[in-house]
Amino acid sequence: MDKRSPTRRLPVTLTSLRRASGRTLVLKLKFAEGVDFAYRPGQFIGLEAQDGRPRFFSIANADSTGGELELHVSRVPGGAFTGALFDRAQVGDRFWIEGPYGNFFISPEASTRTIIVAGGTGFAPIKACLEGIARMRNGWDAARTLHFYWGARSLEDLYDLDAVRALVERLPGMRFTPVVDHGDGATRSGYVHRAVIEDFEDLSDYDIYACGAPGMIEALSRQCADERAFDPQRLIADPFVAGPVGADLMAPSTGAPVHLFLDREVNPRAIAGVDGEALVTALNRSGVALRAVCGGKGACGTCLVRVAPSWRTRTGDPARRETRLLQFVGAGDGDRLSCQIRLSADLNGLELHTLPQHQRRPE
Repeated sequence: MDKRSPTRRLPVTLTSLRRASGRTLVLKLKFAEGVDFAYRPGQFIGLEAQDGRPRFFSIANADSTGGELELHVSRVPGGAFTGALFDRAQVGDRFWIEGPYGNFFISPEASTRTIIVAGGTGFAPIKACLEGIARMRNGWDAARTLHFYWGARSLEDLYDLDAVRALVERLPGMRFTPVVDHGDGATRSGYVHRAVIEDFEDLSDYDIYACGAPGMIEALSRQCADERAFDPQRLIADPFVAGPVGADLMAPSTGAPVHLFLDREVNPRAIAGVDGEALVTALNRSGVALRAVCGGKGACGTCLVRVAPSWRTRTGDPARRETRLLQFVGAGDGDRLSCQIRLSADLNGLELHTLPQHQRRPE
């Protein structure tokens, strides 16, 4: 797996703003002259809002050729930050970005049994990944089939069909299916995950890549598994979370107490958790500075902790998705994503170690 790109905080200038649909903005942000911002297609960045907290958006271009990033922004109902971008942002505005984060990707070596599903602006990271594959002229055989479904509320919300057509030309094996909630007779209608189920009798040997709302991704995984024998471990997904990510991790819980011990051998600290909550929630509530920028979705790798050797069997083996991300961020033995460990009575007395900052977020 490729070495991760270092995370950086950098100023950018808004150079282009296009209202692609009533609900979607396409932004281009330019770095200062000479700045090289390295990332992999499929990753995302944090765009700092006026309240000082970042909102997270996937990068929609395969690389920052010309020193620009492309972002696709969906207007969140009642969202102060996205509302400000839609109503008041102007070319020349300056922002701070931080990143890159995440490990979503579509491998150029993906099998011929590959399905890609985007919901709304979930198209952005998929566009970046497909652009990257298209640039590898020897990396994708025209005879290899790739199925791409893009679901949206209306035809207008399929806001960049020209980019899809360009990708189809460059990836002749790609089969594109647009799906809208309520069709006009010319475009397929219904839920995008149901379109996949209708088109395939057996998904037991397929890989599915998906980006979009958590509800869409959950329905896709569950219903494909229930109705078409899909293996959920073969889902590679990037769930989009609206608003200031991480706020939900601080929500109080009322379960039975679970006591944890942090850095017991060096700088001992007792942490009070509760049964049923994610480990990262207990740590953040106690003031342990874990960024968890994806909101506990297991997509960013910024909430790493190290489980003491005697407790590793009790926390269980990481799922395939977590294992892949741990490999991507260069995790060591016993390192886990604290958002993926659910506290229970069996973990009362759990011993953990915090990781040096450079191991979690290299500069």
